[in-house]
Amino acid sequence: MMLDGALNSTSLVTTNFNKVEGLLSDAIYWQVVFFILGLNFLVGLFATGSNVVTIVIYKKMGFSDSSNISLTALAVSDLGSAVTALMVTVGVLSPKIPDANFSFQIFTVFASQPHLMFSRISALITTYISIERYLCVLLPLKIKRIITPRRTSVAMVIIFALPFALNLHLSLSFPLGWKFFPEQNKTLLGVLPIKYPFIETLDRIRRLLFSIPLPVFTSVTVLFCTILLGLALHKNKKWRDTNKNKPTFSKAPGKDGDDSTPAQSTKMESKEARAVKMVIAITTVFIISSIPSSIHIFAVLSLPEFSVTGRFSNLYLLTGVIYKFVDSLNCSANFIIYYKMSTKFREATISFFWGKSQ
Repeated sequence: MMLDGALNSTSLVTTNFNKVEGLLSDAIYWQVVFFILGLNFLVGLFATGSNVVTIVIYKKMGFSDSSNISLTALAVSDLGSAVTALMVTVGVLSPKIPDANFSFQIFTVFASQPHLMFSRISALITTYISIERYLCVLLPLKIKRIITPRRTSVAMVIIFALPFALNLHLSLSFPLGWKFFPEQNKTLLGVLPIKYPFIETLDRIRRLLFSIPLPVFTSVTVLFCTILLGLALHKNKKWRDTNKNKPTFSKAPGKDGDDSTPAQSTKMESKEARAVKMVIAITTVFIISSIPSSIHIFAVLSLPEFSVTGRFSNLYLLTGVIYKFVDSLNCSANFIIYYKMSTKFREATISFFWGKSQ
């Protein structure tokens, strides 16, 4: 993902390596990077472990509820994002590894691009979850017929399959081989020039799609649904506050086809409100965590020298490290949100670790 946006793989081998001083010196760059990478490593480990636990817990809870399917898919994608973020940490430190026979460029194929793919998958799943929850509020009586576990499963498969299909050509877009690096005066394993022009065209299309339309679509949709959910939650709270002091009378079972009581209805509304709050928390964290990557991608597309081999390479890599750290925070936050805001998830987690329910 740090080699995201407008990075052309051919520039990795054709750029003049006589480095021009940029805005950030090497000394300051490495001081800041070491600190952030240390934090990123710890957060990445937690994100990896917490998403594995989340997948296990939701599998234990079952997939009869469509929301459990989408949240499990989100955990799978976040797990991939966390693991590849840890791999990028190793890649950034590769110049400092004694006797390393590989360059940072190989992490384009094995870490940076897969991380970008998983982050976009997570964004699409978050968009699906926000739309699903808004439809629950908008069409409460029809939602069970519109969004079924089967349809949600199909949607998750499609969301995973499309980005994977768009990335199948990566092995050809970034061919690996031995090459000489003048800066280090070494021959290392790196990225070679693209041999097939049509592959370069495909990669340019993929990068353009992943850099602009997809992030804009997911961010705008999630923001829109989050605002609407917040307004609906506020409206529901005002209604409850207005009617909480009014006397309630039990309704005869079966009357008008409804066998619920006002107390039961209130309980159901409270449950729905908790679900809405949890989704708002997930989407809010997603929106905030998307800001650094959006700024980074905008700079890549706007400044030709803002690249891994350009004048501002240190600043490029530093901002990439920062937003990858924020991505790791986002991947680890969902487990905490589920545990704090979902009673069923919390009880299942306690039962899983300690063999008892709360």
